Amino acid sequence: MKTIRFISPGLWLLVLTLLLGACGGGGGGGGGGGGGSKSSASSVPPSSAPASVASSSHFSSSLVSSSPVSSVVSSQALTSQAASSISNTITSVTIRYKRSAEDYTGWGLHLWGSAIASSTATTWAAPRPFDAIQDGWAVASVPVTNPAVAFNLITHKGDFKSPTADLSFVPNVNGANVWVVQDNNNLYFNEADANAAAALIGNASAVLDLSAVAPMTVDSELPDGWNKRANFMQIFVRSYQDSDGDGRGDFQGLISRLDYLQSLGVTGIWLMPMMESSDNDHGYSVIDYRKVESDYGTMEDFEALLSEAHARGIGVIIDYVMNHSSSSNPLFIDAASSANNSKRDWYIFSNTNPGWTSWGGNASWHSAANIFYYGVFTSSLPDFNLRNNNVVAYHMDNLRFWLNKGVDGFRFDATGVLFENGSNAWSDQAENHALLAEAQAVINSYDNRYMICEAPDAPALYAVDTSCINSFAFGYQGAIKSTATNRSFNSSLASLLNSATKATMPLILSNHDSFAGNRPIGELSGNNLGDYRVAAAITTLVSSTPFAYYGEEIGMANGNQNDDGKLRTPMSWTANTTNAGFTTGTPYRSLSTNVSTRNVAAQSGVAGSLLEHYRALYAVRNEVPLLGSGNLSLQSVAGNSHVIFTRSAEGKVAAVLINLSLGAQSLTVNTGLNNTGFVQKLPAGDAPFTSNGAGAISLNVPAQTAVVLVSQ
Repeated sequence: MKTIRFISPGLWLLVLTLLLGACGGGGGGGGGGGGGSKSSASSVPPSSAPASVASSSHFSSSLVSSSPVSSVVSSQALTSQAASSISNTITSVTIRYKRSAEDYTGWGLHLWGSAIASSTATTWAAPRPFDAIQDGWAVASVPVTNPAVAFNLITHKGDFKSPTADLSFVPNVNGANVWVVQDNNNLYFNEADANAAAALIGNASAVLDLSAVAPMTVDSELPDGWNKRANFMQIFVRSYQDSDGDGRGDFQGLISRLDYLQSLGVTGIWLMPMMESSDNDHGYSVIDYRKVESDYGTMEDFEALLSEAHARGIGVIIDYVMNHSSSSNPLFIDAASSANNSKRDWYIFSNTNPGWTSWGGNASWHSAANIFYYGVFTSSLPDFNLRNNNVVAYHMDNLRFWLNKGVDGFRFDATGVLFENGSNAWSDQAENHALLAEAQAVINSYDNRYMICEAPDAPALYAVDTSCINSFAFGYQGAIKSTATNRSFNSSLASLLNSATKATMPLILSNHDSFAGNRPIGELSGNNLGDYRVAAAITTLVSSTPFAYYGEEIGMANGNQNDDGKLRTPMSWTANTTNAGFTTGTPYRSLSTNVSTRNVAAQSGVAGSLLEHYRALYAVRNEVPLLGSGNLSLQSVAGNSHVIFTRSAEGKVAAVLINLSLGAQSLTVNTGLNNTGFVQKLPAGDAPFTSNGAGAISLNVPAQTAVVLVSQ
């Protein structure tokens, strides 16, 4: 089972507004919430649960980014003053459970954890029955031995769970009375809020904006062709810059760092999910597709970010999760409430358990009340039924909603698993491409926009204009690193650069997911970072639209977490080992392990630093647009101690020569232009060269150095 991480009183009030028509928050995700209204206390999954509901850990798969810890959110709990007055001698907890049919036959409580005596804990096969039915609620009073720690429970009937989440709260913080509502992964701590939630059974999605969105004419504020040659930085807003001292990054913090990104030469940023989520961490558990994550600020703050980025020539693309939602999304709450609910076929249900498994043998079907539903990642992330035209229309309207706001494109999550056709046919199905082409049509109806997909198992299938146009070149991270560290052009990388999709498959060194690898400093620190510089040059100069992961430009290391949180640590702005210049408060997550030595302040303006190396790479790409938009012709072959290629268009040529070796080499490039003058643009200096009668230029290239020549 996935453990619920509980959050503190101030947020419950926020979530009540979601249920009543405003926006809500969610439970703290992995890493916890630092300061403000979100704190967490996690419970331990019981060992007695059967395999069908047992915990599936964060697994390294093609899409572990979308595999969060399940979370529970609550309506108004207690004010901090009231919480402090709760007696530390609570001896029992009263649990009230509501089902719309008020039939509780066979329903009971699964209890575990150190808040209760071992004799009170249950096995999955023998849940604790309710004591009575009062005013339509099933009621149970459970003795407590330690009210200062998490009290854990599941309401279930056999293997059917409703709600689907594992629930957790701390009696000393939240009180001795808790209300649980059918199909609602929220806890309630007063009767009025609980009754309000119960009244919404089957109609929770009334709080969402599901209206059709008409396209608007929103002219791009970016240079024409920006979407063919942008230098992208992937940014996790929560970890980039905190503006208000609560220890979590936000939109205003990111705005304050746009000048840094502009000076670095970044012309595009990809924001990891910034919509309201229930995980309150990575954001892939979306509960409202048309609201911004409340931790990050307001819609006005987001609009200000777009405006300020555009003023600096920086485009903004946002993550979009079309495959699944959070199980706390009101749409799923409604769908799971009844077979007759109008949202039932927005998700995928089965009366029996088909028994499919996904990566690592993890179960893909999960139990709800008297029904099973499909979630290829976890029970907390139910898959949308994308064969339902209403669901597809909703997603296309959501794209238009954000395009109308002025966003410059989308990175689509989990596109390899959009459709499923059986136990052995749930990845990279043909229907995926037709749906992505439909999304592409919506995006391309706005000018100068960008689209890219995450499809790790078969990226080339998606990097075509009949699918997603662009697709990350997953699987080549090791080939880039091998080329740099072994000083020999890797054969798989050579094959990619000779392929038909080379221009639409941007290379990456790392990202926010463990399956893509650790932060590269661990593998590329050799030869005084020469290996890192070579890998950065390959990734940046080969790709038409290169992507770097925030902190990559300074060599940030992993954090000390054991999960994907180690890749998502706060940005290392300074050498301060307490806050890294990220916040004036306490960071919500511990810092990168090398913050004291590898940070922006220590490298800015320092000749030969990794940061200045990235700045030079971006500078030459910005000065020579041909490096992004020209046709790439590879001249090196696998095993060479160099990577040489040209980019050409309209009679102009840019030649790139990368020396992989530890010594200087005389390298020759065939420019295709005879007796033509060239100028060296990298390293900067405008040194002149002239091709011979056969179009060749030979030059001495220093060890582990990239040179760029451009025709005059």
